[in-house]
Amino acid sequence: MPAWNNKMTRIISNFVLLAIIILQPSCYISQYTTGNKNPTSQSEKKYAFHLALEEKYSVYLDATWTTKDAHALLKVFESMPLGLNLHFSTWHLSDDALENGIKIETKDKLKSVTISRNILPVEDAQEVLSPSKDLYYAVVQFITESGTNRPIIKLILRERYGISVDVPSYASLTDGTTNETAEHYSDFENEDLMLIISVLEAFPKALRKTPQLQYIVRRIDTDKDGMSKAWMRSAAPGYIAFAESIFLRGPHSFNDTRRVIAHEKSHFLWAYIFNDQLKADWMRLGGWYQDSNSESGWSTTKDQSAFVTDYAYTENPNEDMAESIGFYFVYPDRLRSCCPEKYEFIHDRIMLMYGKRYAPSNLK
Repeated sequence: MPAWNNKMTRIISNFVLLAIIILQPSCYISQYTTGNKNPTSQSEKKYAFHLALEEKYSVYLDATWTTKDAHALLKVFESMPLGLNLHFSTWHLSDDALENGIKIETKDKLKSVTISRNILPVEDAQEVLSPSKDLYYAVVQFITESGTNRPIIKLILRERYGISVDVPSYASLTDGTTNETAEHYSDFENEDLMLIISVLEAFPKALRKTPQLQYIVRRIDTDKDGMSKAWMRSAAPGYIAFAESIFLRGPHSFNDTRRVIAHEKSHFLWAYIFNDQLKADWMRLGGWYQDSNSESGWSTTKDQSAFVTDYAYTENPNEDMAESIGFYFVYPDRLRSCCPEKYEFIHDRIMLMYGKRYAPSNLK
């Protein structure tokens, strides 16, 4: 009996060893496929991107997503604030044009998301995306629950653009500017803040956040003149006071509101980001020179037709650029038709230069 037991033990051991040898290659392949941190083939990359979206964000992509598209979406989600508690959702790509590039449907507590293919980034594109046609903004719509989740909206404003809407004291903030208290201001609506995000996101990465711009406020303008203003102080937080009336004009005036937002943001770029050479070249392009006899302190050798608005013509090079950037984003054809050199300057020297030099990807 002992000899028989030894024989059986050897047979069983050999069988187990043979099974291990046979199964070992498949185990090795399985580990490589799921655990490889640097996938090289297209199928491996696609699997890695899909897996990251599923594990980190509960986002499940269907077969309409290519490897490049999945990677673009993953990069957008990775740029969102940390700690998001997202529920399961399925994502589909469509050739249809959708409002804000996204359609979100909920059935039995499950979210189904459709993304317009035309908002996906185009490799080596030389055009700046419209504020309302951007993959990032579409994902913002998703994570803010179509612009209804105010805490996340404020979190995005603070982390991505360095801006807060929570003013500790209006009297302190406006000390030395308008010297006003809280009764002169109202709270932003969620849709106001979403509109502001859509414009700020259109700027290149290096221009989105300006340390001196710390607050945005919504000022009650009783005379309805719609005047917004950028306030910059060396020893105090900078802020933009948006006129309340620009948000009350209705959807048909959203483009005008976007233009004002881009205009006021541009003042901070002129004051703190753009170097002396860039500003000197802009002044030369606009024929600007200092003139003590002018109300604004500036005059131009150019005709009024060389300016996108009368206001740009009568003020100074700073206002000229702010007006031109506002039109560049919202009414580019008007800027291109009246001032082609200014359109090219903004496009090449600001949007593309800052985008390429400081932000190789427009998704982070």
